[in-house]
Amino acid sequence: MLEEMPYDELLKWGDYFRKRPIGYREDQRAYMLLRAQGVKESAENLFPTLYLLKQQEIDNQKPDRAIPKGKFLEKLLKAKSGDGSSISNLLGGTND
Repeated sequence: MLEEMPYDELLKWGDYFRKRPIGYREDQRAYMLLRAQGVKESAENLFPTLYLLKQQEIDNQKPDRAIPKGKFLEKLLKAKSGDGSSISNLLGGTND
């Protein structure tokens, strides 16, 4: 396998199977049948693959932590600079 598949492709396959666990479709179908029979339990509590999918959905909805926030950044954005090298210029805004 090491000779036939590049390392970056192996990493991409790992990422693919983290996002789509093996057997999640079968578990989803089984859950739909259970719901039709009256089962009230949530899919995430019954099937680990569906729990992973739900967690990824929740993680994708969280705000990105890499974007800077806070009072200090607000003050920097409002600051006037004499040399034109303010953060707002870098972010595409104008510095009045």
